[in-house]
Amino acid sequence: MKMNDLKKTIQDFFQDGTVTIIGSGLSIAEGLPSMGDLANELDNKMTTFLKTADEKKIWNEISERFDEGVGLEETLHEVKPTKNLEQKIRELTANYVRSKEDQALKRVILENDSFRLSAYLMRFNIRNNGLTIITTNYDRLIEYSCELVGLRVDNLFVGKYFSRYLPNQSKYSFCVGVKKRKKKQAVEFAPKVTILKPHGCLSWYIVNNEPIAAPMIREDDCLIITPGANKYREGYNEPFDSQRAKANDSIDSAERFIIIGYGFSDDHLETHLRKQILSGKPTLIFTHTLSEKANEIVKNFSNVTAFTHDNLGTKIINIEAETILKKVNLWDIGEMVKEVFNE
Repeated sequence: MKMNDLKKTIQDFFQDGTVTIIGSGLSIAEGLPSMGDLANELDNKMTTFLKTADEKKIWNEISERFDEGVGLEETLHEVKPTKNLEQKIRELTANYVRSKEDQALKRVILENDSFRLSAYLMRFNIRNNGLTIITTNYDRLIEYSCELVGLRVDNLFVGKYFSRYLPNQSKYSFCVGVKKRKKKQAVEFAPKVTILKPHGCLSWYIVNNEPIAAPMIREDDCLIITPGANKYREGYNEPFDSQRAKANDSIDSAERFIIIGYGFSDDHLETHLRKQILSGKPTLIFTHTLSEKANEIVKNFSNVTAFTHDNLGTKIINIEAETILKKVNLWDIGEMVKEVFNE
């Protein structure tokens, strides 16, 4: 495919009906920890919190698997931690991710830098229905990326400092006026991005048995689902349950997908996402390296094209072939936007 044709193909995804799915790859590119980094952090810090001989035995088994190169997700499925260990994993994860998020935000604010996603978002003409992003990440980099370029964020909570979870009401907080259209009145909404987080967020807590979002609180007992078998149990509590349901509804109603740094490893979303890709919905994947599951999807579905890192530039993969595009980093969405839209 010629470069101009390739650019046109990508540009056609930047319109109404596109749902963006974002995994940890985007956050890693901004300096946040990978699963490997998180495993090392847990292994280094957890020994301080082990209370019983049983917990020490369980953690030794987990640590041994880390040493053998087994990933965090797989390890915590094989060796089930106690309730106390689960809680400590959640707290250490939140603290570690938050510390790295702070560094990324300071870089943007103090060094006049920018997040990759901001330029990506600005290429959409966001209308009343807004743009939907689904992410398995806990951090707030997507929210920051939106507001840094003047796009409002709908996280299904209502309020500013102590927001209540009101998924059926949040959209009305973006009303900016009423216009007459053909003798009828129509509500006008500010451009917004709806961000759905089925695995939770560093800002979410339970207060008086109710989910709230409070960005000024920095406690580590926030509402996040960490890797392991517990994530399937936790996923059916609020707000995770309705976040997942709305994410799946968005996937089902999407016309096309842009998938950024996501490895297709979350069963909460996979049933719907795979079904919609199988139905033929056009899909672009931008990632440094394809996971095994992502590679299987690319190799089996003609409507999927992946852009991945290559030492020479970008490797473009689809069901028919693999092509190397030299000296162009289309796999990185920041570079992709510059190249595709001639910025």
